[in-house]
Amino acid sequence: MTSSATNPEASPLPMALTIARFAAAPIVAGLLLGGSQALFTEGRDLSLVLYALALVVFVLAALTDWLDGMLARKLNATSALGAALDHSADKALTTATLVILAATALPIDLIVAAAILVTRDVAVGGLREGLALSGRKLPVDSIGKVKTVVLMIGIGAAIAFQVAALTIPAGGGPFSPLDAIQWLTRAALWGAVVLALWSAAEYFGAAFKKT
Repeated sequence: MTSSATNPEASPLPMALTIARFAAAPIVAGLLLGGSQALFTEGRDLSLVLYALALVVFVLAALTDWLDGMLARKLNATSALGAALDHSADKALTTATLVILAATALPIDLIVAAAILVTRDVAVGGLREGLALSGRKLPVDSIGKVKTVVLMIGIGAAIAFQVAALTIPAGGGPFSPLDAIQWLTRAALWGAVVLALWSAAEYFGAAFKKT
């Protein structure tokens, strides 16, 4: 998941994918906000189009998280700068999308999950900045990487639910497609909460051990 091109001979493609993920964050957020507003002002058809576009852009952006890292390693274009930008791009995409979903679409229990996730990221981000001022680094651990993947699955499922709710009739038995998507959303977002708190505990533990 690292990408950079500080070596002048290295391919710029991994870094370009990371930058594209940064750019996708406001696009997805804007499409989600537009989809929510259109449902009450312009009708279901426009809302469906905007939510579907948001889902496509989010999924493509999420895939670049895997692709830029794979290309960076294959093309020997990895660096500390690339790793830092990759991590920041992930945060920009997931946080922007999660905040808009919490404000417009998520039920109360998932709003709580979103609040925990955003608060955790702010706390860990502050810890990283504080350590950086003293010349120390806090590398991303494996739990944090898994958390990001699970979180992206949960966010993708939450957007997919908005699309499905506008296309699939309600009902359909004791466990309808809408129920399945909703279950996946809850499982992934709360799973991300568990992993986020676990990794945060490890980050803070590692930081205080070095003091």
